[in-house]
Amino acid sequence: MGKIQISSKGIEKTLRKFDYLQAISEYIWNGFDAQATVVDVKLHLNVLGGVDYIVISDNGYGIDRRELERKFTPFFESEKQIDPEKRTRTTSAMHGKNGIGRLTFHRFASDATWKTTYTDGLLKNTYTIQIGANHLDDYKVSSIKLTDGEPGTSVTFHNIVQDFILEHLSAYLCKEFGWFLELHADKDFDLRLDGQSLDYSSLIGEKECFDLVHAGSQTAFQVKFIRWQDRINHEYSKLYFIDSHMEEKYKQPTTFNNKGDSFYHSVYIQSKLFDYFDFESDDQSGQLEAAFGVSKKSDAFQFLLEEINAFIKQKRKPYLEILSDHVIQEFAEAKAFPDFTDGPEDTMKKNELESVIRELCQLEPRVFARLNLEQKKLMAHLIHLAMGSAERKRLLEAL
Repeated sequence: MGKIQISSKGIEKTLRKFDYLQAISEYIWNGFDAQATVVDVKLHLNVLGGVDYIVISDNGYGIDRRELERKFTPFFESEKQIDPEKRTRTTSAMHGKNGIGRLTFHRFASDATWKTTYTDGLLKNTYTIQIGANHLDDYKVSSIKLTDGEPGTSVTFHNIVQDFILEHLSAYLCKEFGWFLELHADKDFDLRLDGQSLDYSSLIGEKECFDLVHAGSQTAFQVKFIRWQDRINHEYSKLYFIDSHMEEKYKQPTTFNNKGDSFYHSVYIQSKLFDYFDFESDDQSGQLEAAFGVSKKSDAFQFLLEEINAFIKQKRKPYLEILSDHVIQEFAEAKAFPDFTDGPEDTMKKNELESVIRELCQLEPRVFARLNLEQKKLMAHLIHLAMGSAERKRLLEAL
């Protein structure tokens, strides 16, 4: 029996921010973290139609028995590392660490059993691990047995205490893993729900692929742009840089990330340039490139960013026009506008006010996000007053 270095109650408190859908996702991430290409989630129903038990299996490299204590025993992560909303990574290769996700099952089940198979030289070993929700700080390990089975891990959760609705789980997994599956689309990664590949196509609002070539160096880039219909879980709008071996080397937020306009997007960029690219260097002059590989200061990379930013800006423009129309409609329905008559002068003032609000919304949509009724009225009346005092230009400059 192993002992986790924090009490059971302490573990529950530390993982309190995980709901049952996030908890399920953590076990799927554990599979992909173990270099799995296929993760399968199966909900086994009882005669009443409820979920009796859940099995999540993967074809990853398994949990080496010699690594078990290191993976299951430490529990020293900071709250920032544990909180799914606050984790930061410069690649998507490792999502979890030190077994955070392995203990979240207490949110939806009474116990969990791992059956894992791993390669040890020419042999393949298998064993099981058991943890109960009432004793999260203890785990029981079986003896090792030789097997002919393939490497991988399956986790079975018994005595399900949470109502699972398949449609809700599917929708959540689409927002959690859609961007990741697109990142590895050329590697045939597969997330299955009850044996069926997860279909996240309804989450894709727009997809476009195109090529870019930097004339000076003849560096080629293959670009895939996706606009998502809804916010993707715990992952901002980002650029993903992929080398010629289809390995992700780095990721960073786009310049249009988190602007309050619900324009959620991902851009995947594949190029041989990233095979030996230095994403971490702060070299301002480019003098280190010859010794350590191309850096962010290179002409080819700067060209890429300029082209991508211009492309996203063009994609975002009609979206902002639609958004500004919705804002005008919301203001009208909330009766936030000043009282105008049907006379020519008031009609002109009303049209002018709507025009300015549209301009402001397209310049800084975050200003108009989630306004309550009183805030909408205050915003409309302040803009109207500023326009009346010939301060329209200065108002636009200030905002």
